[in-house]
Amino acid sequence: MKIGEFADITGISKDTIRYYEKMDLLHPEIINKHRQFNKHDIDVIETILKLKQTGFSLQEIKMLFKWSENTDQNKKLKKEEIQNLLQIKEIFQKKYKQMVQKENHIKQIKEVLLKADNKISEILERNNG
Repeated sequence: MKIGEFADITGISKDTIRYYEKMDLLHPEIINKHRQFNKHDIDVIETILKLKQTGFSLQEIKMLFKWSENTDQNKKLKKEEIQNLLQIKEIFQKKYKQMVQKENHIKQIKEVLLKADNKISEILERNNG
């Protein structure tokens, strides 16, 4: 599919698609100087959007993609690769803590809303009595 159809399906603009490609997050096939996108590219966009919603920056997403593409669990890591992996782990741990904090915050808001809803229901019941 061409970029226009891809934009319609994913709900993001052509400019954003080009930007993600420029950032090396998307790798569409080029046929006769036209980008051709496929199901895998849709999955990549969905992953990017979900990660962005959870607070990942595009640079962090790029780091995650690069790491996951080049992962060989049986390979003996060099010192630099270990440092990079530790850095990635630290980012993920930080993001996880942020998600837990957001989750707790949402829980508190839900409790407040439920209490307010219950109070409103009680008042309406007393007044319709």
